[in-house]
Amino acid sequence: MNGLSRQLLVRSVMTGLRVLLRLPDPVLRLVAGRSIEVDGRRPVLTAQVLMTVSRFAPFDSPHRNGNLARARRELELAGMLAGAGICPGVRTRDRFFAGPGAPIRLRLYEPPGLPEPGPALVFLHGGGFVLGGIETHEGACRLLAQEAGVRVISVGYRLAPEHPFPAAAEDAVAAFRHVHSHASDFRADPARLAVGGDSSGANLAAVVAHAGARGEGPLPAFSLLLTPATDAMGESASHRQFGNGFRLDRDEWAWYRDQYVRDPADYTDPRASVMYDETLKGLPPTYIATCEFDLLRDEGEAYAQRLADAGVPVVWRRHDGQLHGFTNRVGIDPDAYAALMYAAAVLRTGLALA
Repeated sequence: MNGLSRQLLVRSVMTGLRVLLRLPDPVLRLVAGRSIEVDGRRPVLTAQVLMTVSRFAPFDSPHRNGNLARARRELELAGMLAGAGICPGVRTRDRFFAGPGAPIRLRLYEPPGLPEPGPALVFLHGGGFVLGGIETHEGACRLLAQEAGVRVISVGYRLAPEHPFPAAAEDAVAAFRHVHSHASDFRADPARLAVGGDSSGANLAAVVAHAGARGEGPLPAFSLLLTPATDAMGESASHRQFGNGFRLDRDEWAWYRDQYVRDPADYTDPRASVMYDETLKGLPPTYIATCEFDLLRDEGEAYAQRLADAGVPVVWRRHDGQLHGFTNRVGIDPDAYAALMYAAAVLRTGLALA
């Protein structure tokens, strides 16, 4: 299949999903086929459809398609299509700053009518430290900006394998420090500057918060961690339960990890796995979202429990029946949209209290 044919396939899959996931339940049941059950629980119908259709998505198996650059292009196209039309009134502008290893691109999302300065969120995209970028999470950032009433600054950090650990972590800390110290350039209030992200981006957001708690950078006012990766060891029960067929398979997860963290001795480095960071005192109030049918579920919930035990104000919600990666499906999946709307409401409240 040539490049043009693959792009047409990506467009067809995303257009089909946008239509399919809004059809009545009886039709969705036909498309979903035989229902999968784990411990007496089933994914929601939209998730079952995604599990069926994802077999035809060329960007869903980057560890097997043999061409990383192509996988990145296809995922970027899928993300742009998935986020198309969300909150069109949100204005954007790009800028660069000198990062630790290379210039880092930032994109500011700014809804109309916000106070100056006002609350803001530094957002770090998911993608296993290997894929993803500002464009793949365009819809999510627009929705968070509009519904939380904040300015969102999305960070285009360096990706592996070209830039292995700890490059992404260093970029994340540097980006938050830059936005905090140049808050006026973003019309942001540094006292109400949150950090957040999804999946691997949530890992990086937590790294930023821990660095702030250690005094190695400014402390975020709030952390928004959506389906966070917190433990590179990958030994939880949910890794065994949902390691095959639930959108993020264990072999794909392991491939991402190995592209980013080359030396197994670094799996427990707190900059790779915040689960092993002993600096908990002083962390900011935190929201953690997990998904029931996600191999990262247990490590996210274990991290939430660690924060709670340490006295950190934490709100945790498990989205029943949902799969990993809802953040960049908000334009096509009603259940993903609802999950991110909930996160936006928590972010708005958290920053108002800050």
